[in-house]
Amino acid sequence: MGIFKAKSRSVVGLDIEPGFLAAAELSAGPSPTLVRVATGTLRPGLFHDGEVVDVEGLADQLKLFFQEWKLPKKVRLGIASQRAVVRVLELPPIDKEAELEAAVRFQAQEELPMPIDQAVLDHRVLERFGGDENPRMRVLVVAVRRDSVEHLLAAARRAGLDPELVDLSAFAIVRALYVPNGSNGANGNGHAGGEATEEVVTPAEGEFVEPAPQDGPNGTIYCYVGGLTNLAIATGTICMFNRVLPNGVESMAAALAERKGLTLDHSREWLRHVGLDRELEQIEGEPDIVQEARAVLLSGVARIADEVRLSLEYYRGAVPDARPVDRVVMSGPAIGIKGFSEKLESELGLEVDPRSLGPIQVNPGALDTADASQLTVAAGLTLDEVSS
Repeated sequence: MGIFKAKSRSVVGLDIEPGFLAAAELSAGPSPTLVRVATGTLRPGLFHDGEVVDVEGLADQLKLFFQEWKLPKKVRLGIASQRAVVRVLELPPIDKEAELEAAVRFQAQEELPMPIDQAVLDHRVLERFGGDENPRMRVLVVAVRRDSVEHLLAAARRAGLDPELVDLSAFAIVRALYVPNGSNGANGNGHAGGEATEEVVTPAEGEFVEPAPQDGPNGTIYCYVGGLTNLAIATGTICMFNRVLPNGVESMAAALAERKGLTLDHSREWLRHVGLDRELEQIEGEPDIVQEARAVLLSGVARIADEVRLSLEYYRGAVPDARPVDRVVMSGPAIGIKGFSEKLESELGLEVDPRSLGPIQVNPGALDTADASQLTVAAGLTLDEVSS
């Protein structure tokens, strides 16, 4: 994988999740503009828990999807899996890139829950601190199991697509949703991801981002609830922590379908119809399905809230000088379920701001055929940088 690769033309971000596909095309330039989007249903058995299960089957569906929507073949792919890891390492100051790469790989062996020879590894220098007496540097390290990347690339290539890079979906989420608040946040472009050729692209020798001041912005949890749940904790535009959970809207729909003998499409519709904003007596429909859909939604919110709390505890212990977290930005198809974000807010005791896209311009009519809540990751994949 590589990071911080520049873009100078229109590009398509492709998000593959359990249950659906989403593509977004943004124009190049200083003011990114959403010019075309496409969404579709992904049939079961092709993609599970963020991993490609059936390369040939997924390739066939991707080929049909791109033919139907007449999308450009140059794409950026997102990856969200429990086999992808983000870590912040502290190292002595190292100026030469080759030496820094060797030091990162050496320390990563102790920090990563996977053999280093089975991982695609990349890094970025975040800051240098400590002054002349005790100089240190912090480095953001990203690692993904190599076979996860290879299977994703294989499916895309067999579909006739030309993958430009592979990026962590968590980073795309932060880029798509970040809105500057006027405070002095950490500098950086908020982009880290993977080159399809796995050639490492790093900042110039000795280049580094100045540290955020200690009185800088608090952290934000980005909680994407879609085909799965993707949690990212960021300071400014820099994602410092990522955790992917298998439970999301799709698993809720699957649970309801199994319990009540429904199709997945009908289960999704029932979840949106029932929601969490009304008394059960006010909701039209078969009472037993209404009651079961409500129970599934309540259980889903409770599980997500528990995982957010656990992730916060881990973040505080694992990230050096972790900034306090004071709010949640929620995205994904779950924000289309009325009352979902409000219920999560009450469970967490933190402000929850539902949002599909940040300050991205949209061409008239571009969203006429798609639900914006499904486009967060796809849009974020096309962005190279956001300003803090």
